[in-house]
Amino acid sequence: MFVMRLAVLASVVLFVSLARAGATWQEMHETSDDVRLEIAPGGMATVSHHLRYRVVAGHFKTFEITGIDPRAELAAEAVFKPEKTGTEVPARIEAGKVPGTVRIVIDEGKGLGRGVYTVDLGYKLDVLAAKMLSRDGAMWKLAWTAPPAPEGHDGARVVFDIPTAPTEPRLAGATESTTTLATLRRSAERDELELVRAHVPRGEAVTWTARIDPKAFPAITTPELRPPPAVEITAPSFLRGNAARAAVAIGFALLAAGLAFALREKQRAVRAALVQKPFTARPLVSLGVVGPFVYGVLATLSLAVLLWWLPVVGAILVVLAMALAAHRAPMATTRRPKAGVWRPIAAIVKPKKRAFDDAFDLGARRGKIVFAVLVAVVATLAVVLRPHVPQIALALPLFAATLLPLFVTGTRAQMAADASELAAKHLRPIRDALGTAVDLAHVDVSAIARGNVETPDEVRLACAPKERTPGLRAIEVAIAPTATGGAVPEVFVRFDSGSAAADRVARHGAALLPGRTAEERVLRFAPDEPTAPSTSSLVARLLADLEERRGLPGKGFQGKDRRRKHAPTLHAPM
Repeated sequence: MFVMRLAVLASVVLFVSLARAGATWQEMHETSDDVRLEIAPGGMATVSHHLRYRVVAGHFKTFEITGIDPRAELAAEAVFKPEKTGTEVPARIEAGKVPGTVRIVIDEGKGLGRGVYTVDLGYKLDVLAAKMLSRDGAMWKLAWTAPPAPEGHDGARVVFDIPTAPTEPRLAGATESTTTLATLRRSAERDELELVRAHVPRGEAVTWTARIDPKAFPAITTPELRPPPAVEITAPSFLRGNAARAAVAIGFALLAAGLAFALREKQRAVRAALVQKPFTARPLVSLGVVGPFVYGVLATLSLAVLLWWLPVVGAILVVLAMALAAHRAPMATTRRPKAGVWRPIAAIVKPKKRAFDDAFDLGARRGKIVFAVLVAVVATLAVVLRPHVPQIALALPLFAATLLPLFVTGTRAQMAADASELAAKHLRPIRDALGTAVDLAHVDVSAIARGNVETPDEVRLACAPKERTPGLRAIEVAIAPTATGGAVPEVFVRFDSGSAAADRVARHGAALLPGRTAEERVLRFAPDEPTAPSTSSLVARLLADLEERRGLPGKGFQGKDRRRKHAPTLHAPM
């Protein structure tokens, strides 16, 4: 009885052990790898591996392929397709940790179970970077090494799909013809060379080669594949004889003088445009009165050096000449404005655009015409003189670059706005916003200008309550330009010294400034934000604070107070 129980127990242990061993047994084989290489005229190849796997036991979620070129651009996804019934299984493609290794990973499910599956692995490869092309006499040799077969397989096949050429592609080497069967299919656009080997041994990486016509790849101009003919090139000289040398020297001197005159006129136009504005011109490199002369000499010398086959030195001279011709944005000055009489003007209107009469301003019509003519002249001379002076095709366009700063810097777009433009841009929105903040029926609003009314030095918005506090002269809104070319609003309260208005504004605790006359004093305010709503709100509070309030003596108003609540007491900025 005891022996029987012991035998049963041994049988159970043996059964469980065999079951566990069977559960951990996995077996998979790669049975084939058909490859197709489609090569574009520029040398970029699209490689497609049609792999076939047979899973005997277990489940597989990762498949690894070795021998792929590390420079290959892998596709992102792949799909496993069962040869018989079943659903397709999506997978992703990633590079392995070891260079040249590619992994096909299944993220969902248990993986591939028992059965036969096919999957397409695609990637792009530059045949020039991979050194797949080499010279073979008058032809080229195309060589591609397939990934090694882990267990070997029968019927290995590779298809080279290349652009058509006069000479048909064929198998390279007589020894390979004994083991490789070649089949050629030609069309009007492409040639296909199919190479088949009956058997590939285990672990062998087969190198497939073909002899192709270089005319199939006209875009490939690598010197290793298309070496230029050895031709001795000498720099031609167009100076022959003393008369020719003298003529060329005079031409270069006239060119330098013309360039110096052009830069001088450009600088004069920039200074003239800023003469009535609180800004000064800023050349990128200022050399004073000799700047235009130095510019003309450097620009002309760059052309001469480029014609004598010294491109590096010529390029340096071009850069130096461009720096001398360039202008930076104008800089704001700290000079005090000129004294003038303030006169009322009818209204703040947007000034009409005035043509900036500068032949070297690409934003002006005249400048566009001059620039187009210069481009046409340079292109024509480069084409006409190229057969006689080959280097002119490079030298003349580089020399013309020295003229570019004259057209694109120091333009009207970089100039600061004048008083009329500032008033139209800033004071008009403030006046409109003030109309919504206060009742203009009880406020006198006008515009005043200093200097010539047509071209004023400054424009301000003046306002005051009709029932004003005695001694109050006006509340003015001015626009102050900034150093960066912008503008910010300012508010000035003008009143007589020792008046009731002076007592009322004294509580603001700000330092008083001298006015336009000996009796006048000025208090300056800055809005919280340099915007039209903030400025109009400040002016509205000032108008309410300085409005004269009167009542009957001995009687107070007995009805409901409908007056607008005044803003809290203002304080002047530091």
